[in-house]
Amino acid sequence: MEIGVLPNISTRVLLAQYQPMRDYLSRELKRPVQISTAPNWSVFHQRTLGLEYDVAITAAHLARVAQVDRGYVPLVSYLPDIKGMVIHATDRPIASVAELRGRTLVLSNPQSLVTLRGMKWLHEKGLERDTDFKTIGTPTDDSVGSVVVRGDAIAAMLSSGEYRAIPEATKARLQILSVFAEVPGFVVMASPRLSAADRRRLEEQFLRFATQAEEGRTFFANTGFTAMRVPPAGLMESMDAYAEVTRRMLQPTG
Repeated sequence: MEIGVLPNISTRVLLAQYQPMRDYLSRELKRPVQISTAPNWSVFHQRTLGLEYDVAITAAHLARVAQVDRGYVPLVSYLPDIKGMVIHATDRPIASVAELRGRTLVLSNPQSLVTLRGMKWLHEKGLERDTDFKTIGTPTDDSVGSVVVRGDAIAAMLSSGEYRAIPEATKARLQILSVFAEVPGFVVMASPRLSAADRRRLEEQFLRFATQAEEGRTFFANTGFTAMRVPPAGLMESMDAYAEVTRRMLQPTG
């Protein structure tokens, strides 16, 4: 069985974090389990839509598109929800996001649900991307802090997990301006190629992994996640507002 995991962090770190899950599921399902990822979000999403994974662990907005477009079935979702944050340098403070006008905002991940929600939040405050402020990206998740400290951007938009990944020496020179939203965490999706019985068994094993297994405790300690649950009513449907922009962002190029 192949489990694909969204590459929100480096492959090396991601595979190490998911080793306890692989070990647990291999033992309990009595079959080989492989954890894999992709070079970027777009490739991962296209592989998901191509039904290359038996299970896809992905961001909620990508999960909804996979559900609607290809018939993937949600099994469990991660807790806690993900906080969306705006940070600035301590020695270049800003009092409100209104000070973004005419300046540059660095994005930790332009394709993330946090960024999509953040752009909506800024729109509600009268700030339009590429009109009122510029955005730039970064090559790695933990470099947004350095960009802000250097002064290449006045602020950064990122998730609470990406904020945790900023090196402590850099983080000491940063401040949180706003926690503007909480968005759903990752969702574990079963391929439509799996039988209903296999899906039920997998859901049961993921919940046992989260609540009873020593490997689950190790996984949570290493990742910052705290629990898994059956996705609550309305969670998947709440992502419909982001479905079209998600399809456009992650369509294959070239």
